[in-house]
Amino acid sequence: MGFQPNSQSVSVLKTALISTVVAVSLGACSQLNRIGANVGLSYVEHHLAAPILTVSDATMACESSTALAPLIVAAESFGSNVGKVGALIYTSSAVCADSKSVDHELRYLRAAEAGNVAEAQDARIAQKDWAALAAGRQYQAYQLYVQEIETRQRMRVGEDCPKLRTDMEKTIYMLAMLSGLQAIPSDVNSGNQVGVPKDVAAKVERAMTCLDNTQFWGAPLAVRAAIWDLLPGMKEGKPDPFVVMKEQTKLGEAQGVRLPHAIYAIAAVSTGDDALIRDSIRTYGATVGKTQVNEKFRLIDTIAGQIVTNVADAYWSKNTGHRAPVEDGLTIFWDEAAGASESDLDIDLGDIL
Repeated sequence: MGFQPNSQSVSVLKTALISTVVAVSLGACSQLNRIGANVGLSYVEHHLAAPILTVSDATMACESSTALAPLIVAAESFGSNVGKVGALIYTSSAVCADSKSVDHELRYLRAAEAGNVAEAQDARIAQKDWAALAAGRQYQAYQLYVQEIETRQRMRVGEDCPKLRTDMEKTIYMLAMLSGLQAIPSDVNSGNQVGVPKDVAAKVERAMTCLDNTQFWGAPLAVRAAIWDLLPGMKEGKPDPFVVMKEQTKLGEAQGVRLPHAIYAIAAVSTGDDALIRDSIRTYGATVGKTQVNEKFRLIDTIAGQIVTNVADAYWSKNTGHRAPVEDGLTIFWDEAAGASESDLDIDLGDIL
């Protein structure tokens, strides 16, 4: 993922990547190229990845990642291990493409509401193109990680658990699996332009059992529950997926990384159930300004919040022609009394399901 530049971090990044730049630029000695590229990639993984995750500007992160992606992946041609760093870079870069896709989706909804057919058609085409780019980057993040980890450890992701020695390795593993899962709905939104295999979802569901659910803020179990609802036959013998997801949002809020909130919101949208969609938005909205964000993973929390806000903006645009109001659009909806209290608006999932 990208990071917020300051004089010190820019200097460090230049130092970390200088070997990779030289290796990419010179083609005379393949062994020297490989060693140089590995030095740069290793430095990014072991010394820069953690600071990168502390930034709060998701747009700056994804834009810088997009700029670095060709350089990082070029090192693969020298036999360098780009999987882990590549997964971070492409996961972050996909955020920009996904945001563009959402912007055009909102434009489509506004145009459709106004009866502007040509504008609506143009917006839908742009939405699909950006969704395809997001899907491609998300699937690339997943593939880069899987190829490296399976080659180095001689195991199969989704069948065996890899040896993950550090917390950062576990974090990258989780983000790569999430990217693989996100690539599926992104590709569907694109009109299946990328062709992401649907069996990735089942592999991710099994892969998430390799992580400690409490250590990662309830996200692994939330992801698994979302997949239970997504895939036919997966619910059998398991607790209700949406009850499980909402329970994990409590863990995410308590630990300051609200990734389960984003998973809950995405899954709710897939059902088309207004009550579930509203509850997922409101569940996150109730935490805004009240949650003590985990500074070590501020970027992940920020992106999760952006995902929920995107869901809210699309929901509001479809029904009102405009985005969710900044002041209270995540807690009170257009057809509800402005003076209603949070307890009055809270929904019992048992009543919905």
